[in-house]
Amino acid sequence: MTELTWQRTSLLTLGFFVAKEIRQFVRNITNFIPVLAVIFVTDNDWLPYAVGGGYLVFIVISAILNHHFFLYALTDDAVHLRTGVFGKKSLTLKYERIQQAELDQTWYFRPFNLTILRVDSAGSAGKEVEIPGLPIALAQDLRQRMLAQAANTNHSTDSESNTGSVDESAQHIDLQRNYSLREIVRAGIMDNKIFVLLAVLIYPLSQTDVLEEQLVPWLEANVKFIEQSLWLNVGLVVTALVVLFTFAIGVTIASYYNLQFTIANQRYQARSGLLSIRTVSFRYHKLQRVRIKQNLRARLLGRFSARVSQLQPSAHAQQQGSAGAFVLPVLTQAGVDELCHWLQLPDRSTVPWQRISSIALLNPSFWVALVAPAVAVVGYFKWQPPLLGLVIGALVWVLLQAYTVARWQNYGYVMTEGWLGIKRGVFGRIESWYPLYKTQQIDVYQSPWLRLLGYADVIVYTAAGAQVIKYQPAEIAFNLQREWTATIANNRQRWM
Repeated sequence: MTELTWQRTSLLTLGFFVAKEIRQFVRNITNFIPVLAVIFVTDNDWLPYAVGGGYLVFIVISAILNHHFFLYALTDDAVHLRTGVFGKKSLTLKYERIQQAELDQTWYFRPFNLTILRVDSAGSAGKEVEIPGLPIALAQDLRQRMLAQAANTNHSTDSESNTGSVDESAQHIDLQRNYSLREIVRAGIMDNKIFVLLAVLIYPLSQTDVLEEQLVPWLEANVKFIEQSLWLNVGLVVTALVVLFTFAIGVTIASYYNLQFTIANQRYQARSGLLSIRTVSFRYHKLQRVRIKQNLRARLLGRFSARVSQLQPSAHAQQQGSAGAFVLPVLTQAGVDELCHWLQLPDRSTVPWQRISSIALLNPSFWVALVAPAVAVVGYFKWQPPLLGLVIGALVWVLLQAYTVARWQNYGYVMTEGWLGIKRGVFGRIESWYPLYKTQQIDVYQSPWLRLLGYADVIVYTAAGAQVIKYQPAEIAFNLQREWTATIANNRQRWM
């Protein structure tokens, strides 16, 4: 057996371990709610600084220890890892089991020409490996060797899988698209996080006395003209929202700057980033769901966004969460059609969407019929003239009922060419496509209400989540269950 040469990462990777601890804290922030509540309600001014300072010390010490005990060794056929401070863990990952190999060049590594190599193994219970602080040339060469050996193994064991040549750098590129800064700005407008930023800023301020005891007195003492004009106040609020809106666009630019989308031998890859350059990829056989979205802003801009969910090892899913998905944030109609072609989706312009029964309108219409009279009664006794309350109640009923009918009219499902498609949306539109042969379970559910009406819900469980096709006639629901189950059982395509 070859003697392993264990290596430590550069001291610069301390930043990586610090960032990892901070991400872990943010991910588990709900566990710290009792501590945060004590900080907000206490009268001790020193407590927040003590807790914050203690946590910073913990982060630094934890990062130093994790760096010291992080060892890796590279051989011709595997990567070996030793981690853990108190509990030791050893991991050996064979190249032939590699499914994913991604490079993430964060902003604090870019000046030193270093990167992070992330590797996922095969199987839903697979392992994920992160090696930070590798020289880019070494990481790229290692990534190519991993994917090449994995491709050769897949090619020899799966005659239906065309995984490409040995040398990834020599692969034929089927498609390559670069997205301009103008398109990335459109993506920032489409998926703007301004309301998320407002929530992040307003909630902690609302739990303290900063606004009442510091900010408001300062404004009253230094900005006296604010009280002189209502329109000036409105202008200041609008200006603040515009600044936040622009800042949110800047976040999108930082994430997707210089976005390059490439398809080569059924490997789909996106590379982007302004401060941190991230490379994300997936192979076609790992696809679990394709979601094509067009919200109201995107509709006005004539653009779409696409998100591909892929099968991920449990470790990667827990760490990356939604960030592990493959996202193209802005696409023209032609770009969507081109992507759908390469993903082998049905022709969306000719898909025979099926609408669910109008019985689906009963439940939401019942609640609308309760809300509108309640508004009318309250308005009749509270507003002057009383007739105004009745008019507003009627208007509320009309608007809510119109929205309910529009939701029903725009909902549809289809099973065609081996894909299950679901569409919904009123002002915008979301289409979700699932490869039917990867469905894990199909149930037919009948509540007492549905049994009375002679209807049933079809629940389709996939690795990317469950989809419910509601209000199908019971006979049709059971027929769909039988037909789709038979289709899945007879399919021999590669599952992952």
